[in-house]
Amino acid sequence: MMDRENMSGSGKSQQLFCSFCYSPKNGENKTMLRSQLLEALSKYILEKSRDHPIRVAIDGLDNAGKSKLAKELIFPLRKSKRQIINISIDGFHHPKKYRYRRGEYSPEGYYYDSFNLESIITNVLEPLSPEGNRQFRRQIFDYTTDQKVESEWETAEEDAILLFDGLFLQRQELDPFWDIRIFIDIDQDVSLDRAFERDLHYYHSLENIHKKYQLRCFPAHQIYLERCHPLQHADVIIENNDWQKPTLTFQREVAG
Repeated sequence: MMDRENMSGSGKSQQLFCSFCYSPKNGENKTMLRSQLLEALSKYILEKSRDHPIRVAIDGLDNAGKSKLAKELIFPLRKSKRQIINISIDGFHHPKKYRYRRGEYSPEGYYYDSFNLESIITNVLEPLSPEGNRQFRRQIFDYTTDQKVESEWETAEEDAILLFDGLFLQRQELDPFWDIRIFIDIDQDVSLDRAFERDLHYYHSLENIHKKYQLRCFPAHQIYLERCHPLQHADVIIENNDWQKPTLTFQREVAG
């Protein structure tokens, strides 16, 4: 039996995205309380003006806190009286057979085959684009049952705000659609520790979790980092190793 310390690594933390070696030119790193983070992010998002729904990508490493942040932002953003739409990439998985066609531990399979990007575009991003009809769906697939479950079509208001959370959101197929890109960065060992707490019921042992992350998940994120440079292209970076004291960097001012 492996213990958590040995699996997550001892000594210096292993940073998959190396946030300590990346110094944004247009922003200043600021560590703050969680409540301050939500206030600052809400203000930043609300300053963005478009004649169509604002599409916000909440991107980042596995277990970085993407879905948590999206849900936390709903309340402060609703104070604006605008419609807030929260959708997760989890509702757009490919079937399991397709996801693992390259092998159970294939990083390429995790990166290329996990999510149905075409369906994300046609069901969410294109409809909420400037020329879109604002008719969208929140889900087309339930990965927990491995079944199609197409949700009902809904109508977005013209000034709605979409909070879309998930992995690999700055891939070239999706990136042109985002109005704001938020990237949540955490250390690799923090991601693994959170997986031990969250995924044990699914993978049944710490050894299985460790193997899956080291062979499939983390190498897939390296592919993403090297091909898409999400840290450099994000409008906002959040270092989220400490839930209660995240570090926020605005890399770009809101443009219109």
